[in-house]
Amino acid sequence: MVSRPVPADWLSLRRQADHTAREAALPLVAEAVAALGAEDAPVRVIDVGAGTGSNQAWLADRIVPLEQHWILVDHDADLIDAVDPVAPTSVSSLTRRIATVAELPDIVAEDEGPVLFTCAALLDLLSPADAAVLVDAIARTGSAALLSLSVTGAVSIDPPHPADTAITDAFDAHQRRDDLLGPDAVDHVAGLLRERGQRVRVAETPWRLDAAEQAALVQRYLHDRADVAIEHDPALADLVTAWREERQAQIDRGALVVHVGHADILSLPATA
Repeated sequence: MVSRPVPADWLSLRRQADHTAREAALPLVAEAVAALGAEDAPVRVIDVGAGTGSNQAWLADRIVPLEQHWILVDHDADLIDAVDPVAPTSVSSLTRRIATVAELPDIVAEDEGPVLFTCAALLDLLSPADAAVLVDAIARTGSAALLSLSVTGAVSIDPPHPADTAITDAFDAHQRRDDLLGPDAVDHVAGLLRERGQRVRVAETPWRLDAAEQAALVQRYLHDRADVAIEHDPALADLVTAWREERQAQIDRGALVVHVGHADILSLPATA
């Protein structure tokens, strides 16, 4: 599912930006609640790639009044152990499972009541095979799904720099390494869901990061972006080093804004 560990400090650093971006998808959340509320039964919320619990922290109170039984699923025991042991008051019960996407068929059965599959910042880290397993679990069980904050590849930095395009191309190519979906994830997964008869809506949920207010996050994002570009194409090292130095000076002055494209997917069964 993920070819390298996701650092817990990165998840913590990006949490507020994620939560702010997801406000744009509240209409999708409302549709999911309306569909699940018609079941008039407790809902199992299966959070795939739960990490340190950011998705639950944002979503649980926004799907009230549904009675919620959360199952947090992640392959990284260290991350899932870091989830706040005190769940939001809107959560009736909480279970943690150390498992991969491939094990989802063992986690959810077809006859155990309504299910909401959810994830955040996960789809771009999946292979096509993993995505097919996730989509099959959603469609086979007639479940709803809120699949959030997948990168789209749309990144703009103000002010622009002549090296931006070369770095973006290298970064996106790296995101597609080892057959990962990367910035193609939203279109790929939405297409699979539609093929299985699901009703699908997509909402843009971009980050807007201002160095004057979010210097630590902007610095981490751009420096990691630079490292990935060099890892993918070492011939870019001199260009990227100069770009990084100029961008750092702009961050220090609070004179830089970054827009990072993300999108959320709502999937509902055709009968919802």
